[in-house]
Amino acid sequence: MEEKDEAGVIEILYHLSGLAARYANEGLENDTRKLIEYMKEIGVASALARQEIVVTNTILLFSPVAKEACRQGMENALVNIALALGEVGKAAAGQRMEIPAKTAASCLGEMGNTAAFTKTRKEIIAIIFALGEIGKSLTNQSLGDVANSTIALLGETGKVAANQKFEDATLNVELLLQEIGKGAIEKNLKETASTSARLLGDLGKAADRQGLERALLQAVYSLETIKFDAEDRYLMNASIIAEVALMHFESLDLNKLEEKLNKNFRGKRRFTNND
Repeated sequence: MEEKDEAGVIEILYHLSGLAARYANEGLENDTRKLIEYMKEIGVASALARQEIVVTNTILLFSPVAKEACRQGMENALVNIALALGEVGKAAAGQRMEIPAKTAASCLGEMGNTAAFTKTRKEIIAIIFALGEIGKSLTNQSLGDVANSTIALLGETGKVAANQKFEDATLNVELLLQEIGKGAIEKNLKETASTSARLLGDLGKAADRQGLERALLQAVYSLETIKFDAEDRYLMNASIIAEVALMHFESLDLNKLEEKLNKNFRGKRRFTNND
């Protein structure tokens, strides 16, 4: 794609973004969502073509649409924007484009802060999924610095979920942090592995304060996994951080709690989707 063609695509993106914001302002949520989908497709295709300027513009142009959708209370459109940012950011990370991936994660972090005030559970879950996808892709590409900032945003969104008592969302964050942490250990990304362990400890404490028993147990399981995997690969800092975090939960009768939860969930799916 030549520079002239890039400018043409960016012009189309500005038009789509402006139109989507106008539709959102007029309460036309389905039309807004269609335009979000078009913008996402352009962003992903541009990432695969390694057109970084187009990708970055795509990501930034979701912002005015998100603001208008938020003002109009369009939860489904906001979910679509979060998922679109995740897909575009993941594609950018897969092509080792750090700036667009970091920009997408930052936009998602801002959406998470807004969702904390509006208490929109579906949006928070979508933001968590999207940040997780970007974080995993960055870790797979060994882009540790951007992975660190992305999972820090994921951890903050997890705290928002815990404080709102959205236990399924909190569990999702813990499982994603465990997966990213394990991937970081395999890639020898020491700081990313350590950050994952620290955030899991923070989430476990938040779950404990809010009485989220399943999330508390999952934090402990995930910390144990990170601790042992890090020890096996001689990433002692991550292992020590996980071990220190686990010490906070030593006074709790986790075996009794596990027995209680197993009894309560016997015959049911362990994790349910309440969407």
